[in-house]
Amino acid sequence: MRPLVSIIIPVYNGSNYLAACIDSALAQTYEHVEVIVVNDGSTDGGKTADVARRYGDKIRYIEKENGGVSSALNRGIDEMEGDFFSWLSHDDLYAPRKIESQIETLERERLDAKRTILVTGTAFIDEHGAPIHRYRRKFNGFYASNDMFRHLMLTASLNGCALLIPRDAFRVHRFSLEDKFIQDWMCWVEFALDGFDYFLTDEPLVYSRIHGAQQTKKIAHRAELESNRYLRTLLLRVERRGDSRELVPIILRHTFKEDATDVRDEYLATRNVRDYFSPLEYGTHRMKGWAVSNMLSLYRGVTNLIYR
Repeated sequence: MRPLVSIIIPVYNGSNYLAACIDSALAQTYEHVEVIVVNDGSTDGGKTADVARRYGDKIRYIEKENGGVSSALNRGIDEMEGDFFSWLSHDDLYAPRKIESQIETLERERLDAKRTILVTGTAFIDEHGAPIHRYRRKFNGFYASNDMFRHLMLTASLNGCALLIPRDAFRVHRFSLEDKFIQDWMCWVEFALDGFDYFLTDEPLVYSRIHGAQQTKKIAHRAELESNRYLRTLLLRVERRGDSRELVPIILRHTFKEDATDVRDEYLATRNVRDYFSPLEYGTHRMKGWAVSNMLSLYRGVTNLIYR
């Protein structure tokens, strides 16, 4: 028997895109899937509920009090019966072969089904479903857990809807209820620290919708607060690990990239910076970090302006 995949769709006041989203989940060419829609306390007069209920027993429909996307995802994890978890935002779409392609990769590459997270590429669409041509770096191949930790800290994050995650990954970590902006990135980092490997392919099998009503645009101001809070705790936890000599410098380099000067200065105030960087390296990272941080801020600002 091939593994069962649980597609979890969290939704809040999402009647405008929910039907297309559910249709894309039900259209998967991989047959062993269950689709779970979690209504996170929508306040749209029953519109979101009406869309979901039209599908009858084709999906499992759950209603809960509003608690944010993390709480809806965690509820879906509690309810899922599958061997794998696949997140689909209510305003995004899956290509028909999204799940089948990932299961095929798992089998073809002879990956450990309980310890490997699979990731596909992502394409972008606008509110009407038309393609948006946006540059996105492509990554392929196997990343051991520490390699993915480095990737997440220094190179790029991962689109949560592009992942296929073994159920075992959630035995220790769930999506943070305290954080609203970086909770997905935090979860991928924690999985890497827990020893889960990743396998990436760049074929775009997820269509991420860019539109002005996106929740992430409304709460973008939380990014710095949440990131700094997480980095402070992460540094203290990681320095107690046996591989801290490898991982702590990676986190500190991330603080340059994200311009998290206060976090870095607080940590190094009671430690010898030479344990992590030579004077030349430290100066170089400061200059590169300043340049990268400003370029990222400019790019995000322009992107949000265009697709607001």
